[in-house]
Amino acid sequence: MKPSRTFLLGVLVVLALGLTVLTGGWGNLYNETDGQYGGAAKVMADGGSWLVPLNNDIPRLVKPPLLYWAMAGSMQVFGVNEFAARLPGALSWCVVAVLTFLLGERLGGTWRGFVAGAVMLTGLGTFTLGRIVMPEPTFVAFIAGALYCAVVGADTGRRGWFLGFWVCAALASFVKGWHGLLYPLAIVLVLMALDREARRKYLPILSWQGLLIFLVINVPWYAYIEWRFPGYLGNLIYGEQIGHIVGSHAPATDYTNVPRWQFLLLHVAWFFPWLLLAFTARREGQGTTSPLSRLVWIWALLVLASVLLTGQRQDYYAMAMWPAAALLFSARLQGEIPRWAVGILAAILVAGAAFCLWGVPHLTGATSTASVSERSTAWNTVTNFDAGVWKSLWLTAVLAVGGAALAAVAAVIVQGKARFLAVLAVAVSLDLGALSGTAIVAPYFSLGTLKEELAQFPKARVVFDGDIDTASSLLFYSDLPVILLNRNPNQDFIVRKFGIGRDRFVDQNELKTLWGSDQSFLFVAEKRDHDRWANVLGVSELKVVGESGTQVLFWNGR
Repeated sequence: MKPSRTFLLGVLVVLALGLTVLTGGWGNLYNETDGQYGGAAKVMADGGSWLVPLNNDIPRLVKPPLLYWAMAGSMQVFGVNEFAARLPGALSWCVVAVLTFLLGERLGGTWRGFVAGAVMLTGLGTFTLGRIVMPEPTFVAFIAGALYCAVVGADTGRRGWFLGFWVCAALASFVKGWHGLLYPLAIVLVLMALDREARRKYLPILSWQGLLIFLVINVPWYAYIEWRFPGYLGNLIYGEQIGHIVGSHAPATDYTNVPRWQFLLLHVAWFFPWLLLAFTARREGQGTTSPLSRLVWIWALLVLASVLLTGQRQDYYAMAMWPAAALLFSARLQGEIPRWAVGILAAILVAGAAFCLWGVPHLTGATSTASVSERSTAWNTVTNFDAGVWKSLWLTAVLAVGGAALAAVAAVIVQGKARFLAVLAVAVSLDLGALSGTAIVAPYFSLGTLKEELAQFPKARVVFDGDIDTASSLLFYSDLPVILLNRNPNQDFIVRKFGIGRDRFVDQNELKTLWGSDQSFLFVAEKRDHDRWANVLGVSELKVVGESGTQVLFWNGR
């Protein structure tokens, strides 16, 4: 019996809620964006300003505040915890899966919609990166929402859908920036330029009412911040946005760039196992002749090209095109996946399970795990874990890859839609394994494991050897002020121009004075640097009161 639309959409929603929402409390928040957004939302939920997000008492104005607001509201309902912090992003990812389903359904029927939504949800990277606390999942939800509104508006001729396009694009911009409008508008304009029929149907999307909606949602906050901090907009446009495009180091958001070849290669992992099978299956359904098919191709290529052409990029920067990629893959995956292709997948996973069983502890030649600053990208992380870390992942790897291997073997035996569902079980098994693995290695990426130790020193101040990005989990797990060691305060526009938060920076000579004072100080540094810091601070040995991955928590004994 052919499954109904309601059944397939219901299965997708249940799967999405189970993978994203129900697992929201699993694992500590990491440093970088997890801690940055979690820390600022925590301040808002505790009664701080909702117009000026704060990190370490310094305004963090790189992105607009909509995601902060959603997270703060979640924390007011569910408390300040990991589940509440992840909930807005998790719900956004569920929306992305549903919108991918709806667009896929318009492309090739209900089954194709289900396939597209499942691929979007369960790719190894689409799942794990979609779980990070950052603007992208919500941004992608609004981008997909804008394009869905445009498609339905073009098909029905109803003006309300076109206004919905502008609302979604405006909200995407209020989550991450102006490209929330630029992406969907450029996609529609390119489609109109290439397709005469689309030009006629989509032309009403260009309206003064839509532009007014965009301006009403976005301009007031930017105007207020410019009024509060004169020069902010100039710094945002020239220092941050243009700086990233041309590849210069932006003042407040410097990060390690991912080379283009690594970026593209990582997408094989992000869409595993689906990408492997999509290239082997026969395409079914419409080609690229329909306006919607062309829109999906333009969506994928425009976003990907824009990321590849910019001077700086991170692992997840093409996330806005992932629904389009899932829709393109679904054209092949909706039909009969070749038995031989599934057999290759099964062989890879069986070999992988065997390797996990016997070879995981010896996966890397690294003699010691690299420091936090040396593990700034997914590539660097995987290649710089020592054998001890891989050994801690042994059981998770065996269960996840072993379960995926069994499901892949089942996929070889069955056929038709059952084969796709068996491969879906492969993907889910790997996703849950990745989720468990990220929780296990959290101490190497988060200082949340020091939460109890930090709570024992309520009047202390924390000195951190590094940037606030790699200390940001402290902002979520502790209320103690964080002082950055040997960092340039002038990198931050707000500190540089207004002096706000300048007391959150010290050099090592100032640290030596503070360490010998009557004030209680904690110091987070790499374990391997103990002797160097003991020498700098003029003591024979530093007292260790906590440990997290490669980092330790020292105390001056006051």
